[in-house]
Amino acid sequence: MNKKDLLVRFINTIKRKKILTEFIKFLFDYDFLSDYNYIFRIVDSDNKVIIDIYDNISDNRFNRYIFDYVRGRVNTGIFKEGNVFVTYIDVFSIENDNKNKLYMLAYLTTLDNDKMLEFAKTFLDNKYINILKDIIK
Repeated sequence: MNKKDLLVRFINTIKRKKILTEFIKFLFDYDFLSDYNYIFRIVDSDNKVIIDIYDNISDNRFNRYIFDYVRGRVNTGIFKEGNVFVTYIDVFSIENDNKNKLYMLAYLTTLDNDKMLEFAKTFLDNKYINILKDIIK
């Protein structure tokens, strides 16, 4: 399983276990998010993972997060395209000292399996670490 597929499988497993809302709240620092006030979509594209979140509680309601697994193809940053805030992440350019949880998740997927679990312990709850353990074994 490649690194991109690992991220997709991790998020889909969280979704299947019905703890996606809790994960989104944690990852994107939402204060008030419930199952009924957002729409979530994940797209597994060639060398990208695209996550779309539309919520009806924040000023930035349309958000797209693109994890690009081709080194140097995109510049990491947030850009506004129409009414959508798009966060591009060149996964392999993220440093391990970044404190942004989204970037930490991206960095996590670049590591070898043994280091992945150790790094996950620095920012993820045990329920997510256990999901990750099951996926990489």
